[in-house]
Amino acid sequence: MTLVLTLELTNSPMARAKEVPIAREMLNQAQNYYLQRDYNQAILLLNKLLKTPQQIDSVTIRSNLAEIYRHLGQYNQAIAHWKTAIESIETKNDEVQKPKLIALKIDLARAYTHLGQTSLAIPLLEEAIILAKQERKPEIEGIARKALGDAERVAGEYDRAITAYNTSLNKTQDYESIVKILNGLVEVYQLRRQQNLTEAEGAKLEKNDGLFTKYNQLANTDRTEAIKYAKQAVAVSADKNLTSLATVRALLNWQRLSPNKETKISFEQISDLLARLPASRSKVYLLVELAEFEQPEAVEILSQAVKTASALGDKRALSFALGALGNTYEKRGELKQAFFWTQKAQLAAQEVFATDSLYQWQWQAARLYLAMGADDSARDAYQGAIASVQSIRNDLLNAEKQLQLDIRSQVEPIYREYLSLLLKSGDKAQIAEALNTADLLQLAQLQSYFEDDCLEIKSISQINKVFTRSNTVIIRSIILEDKTYLILRLPNGTVKSYPVKIKAKQLETQIDNWRYLLEELSSERYLALSQSLYNLLIRPLAKDLEAIAPSRIVFINDGKLRNVPMAALHDGQKFLIEKYAISYSLGLNSISKRKTERDDLKTLAFGLTVPKNGFPALINIRQEINDLAKFVDVSQFLNQEFTQENFQQQLDKGYPIVHLATHAQFGGSNENTFIQAFDREISLNELEAILSGLQQPIELLVLSACQTAAGNDRSVLGLTGIAARSGIDSVVGSLWAVNDAQTVSLMEDFYKYLSQESLNESQALRAAQLEQIEQPLGHPGVWSSFLVIS
Repeated sequence: MTLVLTLELTNSPMARAKEVPIAREMLNQAQNYYLQRDYNQAILLLNKLLKTPQQIDSVTIRSNLAEIYRHLGQYNQAIAHWKTAIESIETKNDEVQKPKLIALKIDLARAYTHLGQTSLAIPLLEEAIILAKQERKPEIEGIARKALGDAERVAGEYDRAITAYNTSLNKTQDYESIVKILNGLVEVYQLRRQQNLTEAEGAKLEKNDGLFTKYNQLANTDRTEAIKYAKQAVAVSADKNLTSLATVRALLNWQRLSPNKETKISFEQISDLLARLPASRSKVYLLVELAEFEQPEAVEILSQAVKTASALGDKRALSFALGALGNTYEKRGELKQAFFWTQKAQLAAQEVFATDSLYQWQWQAARLYLAMGADDSARDAYQGAIASVQSIRNDLLNAEKQLQLDIRSQVEPIYREYLSLLLKSGDKAQIAEALNTADLLQLAQLQSYFEDDCLEIKSISQINKVFTRSNTVIIRSIILEDKTYLILRLPNGTVKSYPVKIKAKQLETQIDNWRYLLEELSSERYLALSQSLYNLLIRPLAKDLEAIAPSRIVFINDGKLRNVPMAALHDGQKFLIEKYAISYSLGLNSISKRKTERDDLKTLAFGLTVPKNGFPALINIRQEINDLAKFVDVSQFLNQEFTQENFQQQLDKGYPIVHLATHAQFGGSNENTFIQAFDREISLNELEAILSGLQQPIELLVLSACQTAAGNDRSVLGLTGIAARSGIDSVVGSLWAVNDAQTVSLMEDFYKYLSQESLNESQALRAAQLEQIEQPLGHPGVWSSFLVIS
């Protein structure tokens, strides 16, 4: 195992102290238990020592207890001991103990980093660096800066991580530590490369050639840097004849990144090195990773991982080794062997309550049941996997950013595979279960976007009453690999399912193309896809809709369907908005049941007419806001008056309607989502904090100049999430930026109809859009971008 700094500084797996004779035997025995991996006995002895007055330094005992708990994965207990030890030294203000204080702060920070709590880790490490400088301990400063690099990397602050790692290199002389730092640089450059590739893909989808080229070049540079540092790590290890886990990591990095087959490291070289290293959890994980590279020898390698974990008595590591062995047999089509090892992996994970491991093997078992034709057992296994994911979702959200990205790709398929299994039967009970599962998926996506689990959901019984009274229907789309399902929910609660035979990639291509064609105001090329998508998504339901004649359709869209306006679908004669009022929602349980009271249309309006932060001037915003005053009581603040501070102060006065006429960008994550004020960008998290803290919740939020990232199926989550998380009943926003001159008349019409007693938000927007359709430039690129989210 990797020893924490306290242990590294003392050169002992158990930190020693100046013991009095009475305590020496107990301390030695505790160390023996530790070395024999009898951690429970070591803990008992150390706790007994802790209660023995004036026998031994309590800081030493607590640091040892913390190390054992860390090794056992019990980080909360470890953190408690480290914090108490730190408080003890700081209270005494003992200068002699300063080096130990630095070590403890680094240990504690590493634990916080492991838990993803980097906001707690980084200040501790900054304090440790200052103390190390004061003590003139450059080697310890180097260790602290390496830990800071790790924390910044986990926080997603890749530039800061690179700076910290490079500074650490300059302070470090120990060669094994140098290899660890170089490995950290390899990892952070690979993460930054992936980030730049994601941005490049988004730019490509938005047909922004300049940004596409920029981010591709940055990604290529990052790959070059990763290769450079991987090569250096291997060279240092070879030159100094190092044999450590850090060396194995360096070799695996080079195996992954080496541009030439001739320079790759042989499997035998890595395997031989691992064989010489003592047993540890890290060794087990490296064996599992090595097996991914060497599929022909995978069973042999994983059998060694199982043997090592078993010898350690490490059930957590054992579950990963067994599960990987099961997965290897699954890939080979040897289902009985795969199932045997997968069951063993589940049992090992259950023994130590390792739910973050368990869900993977429950999912693996579900796939195996499906392959064997045991659908009922597969359903049970999928339910177990999803329940496990739900139980640990807060841990997943607090995990390292790169782990979160993996979770997004690894967890979502569990839901979709289960949905496919439920929906293929057409059974009403299973359709109902599918709707609940789709809600859980939407919730997980929203929590991942906002990186926390704060969301309240209204009860279905409340929603049912509203639907029956308002004659509202819901159309829910669920996009699966080989087909899409449309589920129609009638006002009386009855549901009907309509399978559409189109592969997900084909549908997504049509959606992306349609979105861009809708934005071409000088062309009617959009029309063919408007009709094609209508035939796919609406025509199967058309007769049922005509029979019901709903007052409103609420779309709960999946994936990239969130990025396009259903109002612009066309049946060959009319747009869908010409038939029905339309709104959008996150899920069945989050649909608004209230309506803005027509006797209180007091409106707070903020706007920006000048260019800011690279955005062009919105010269017609003043007219837009002045036009609102014809129909509602407006308090308006423009330009210099639109500061973050004034925005919050005015909101605190209580307004049912808030109108923001400024640039707003909703990207694929909350980090690149913001509202542009005069003095600064207001981030999505800041906006949500402001809105959620209001004593009088906003009933309607209007964002008249916002835009979402085309092609990114997560970008609309920010727009929809504001309503769900801040207690706002309805949000009116735009999917893409519309010329502000064209927005003026649409917004004027919207507020005109909103002021009428008989119309709600979706009906008012529909009426305004119908007027726009009749204009000479009745192009859907002007009016369909705007939608109501409730």
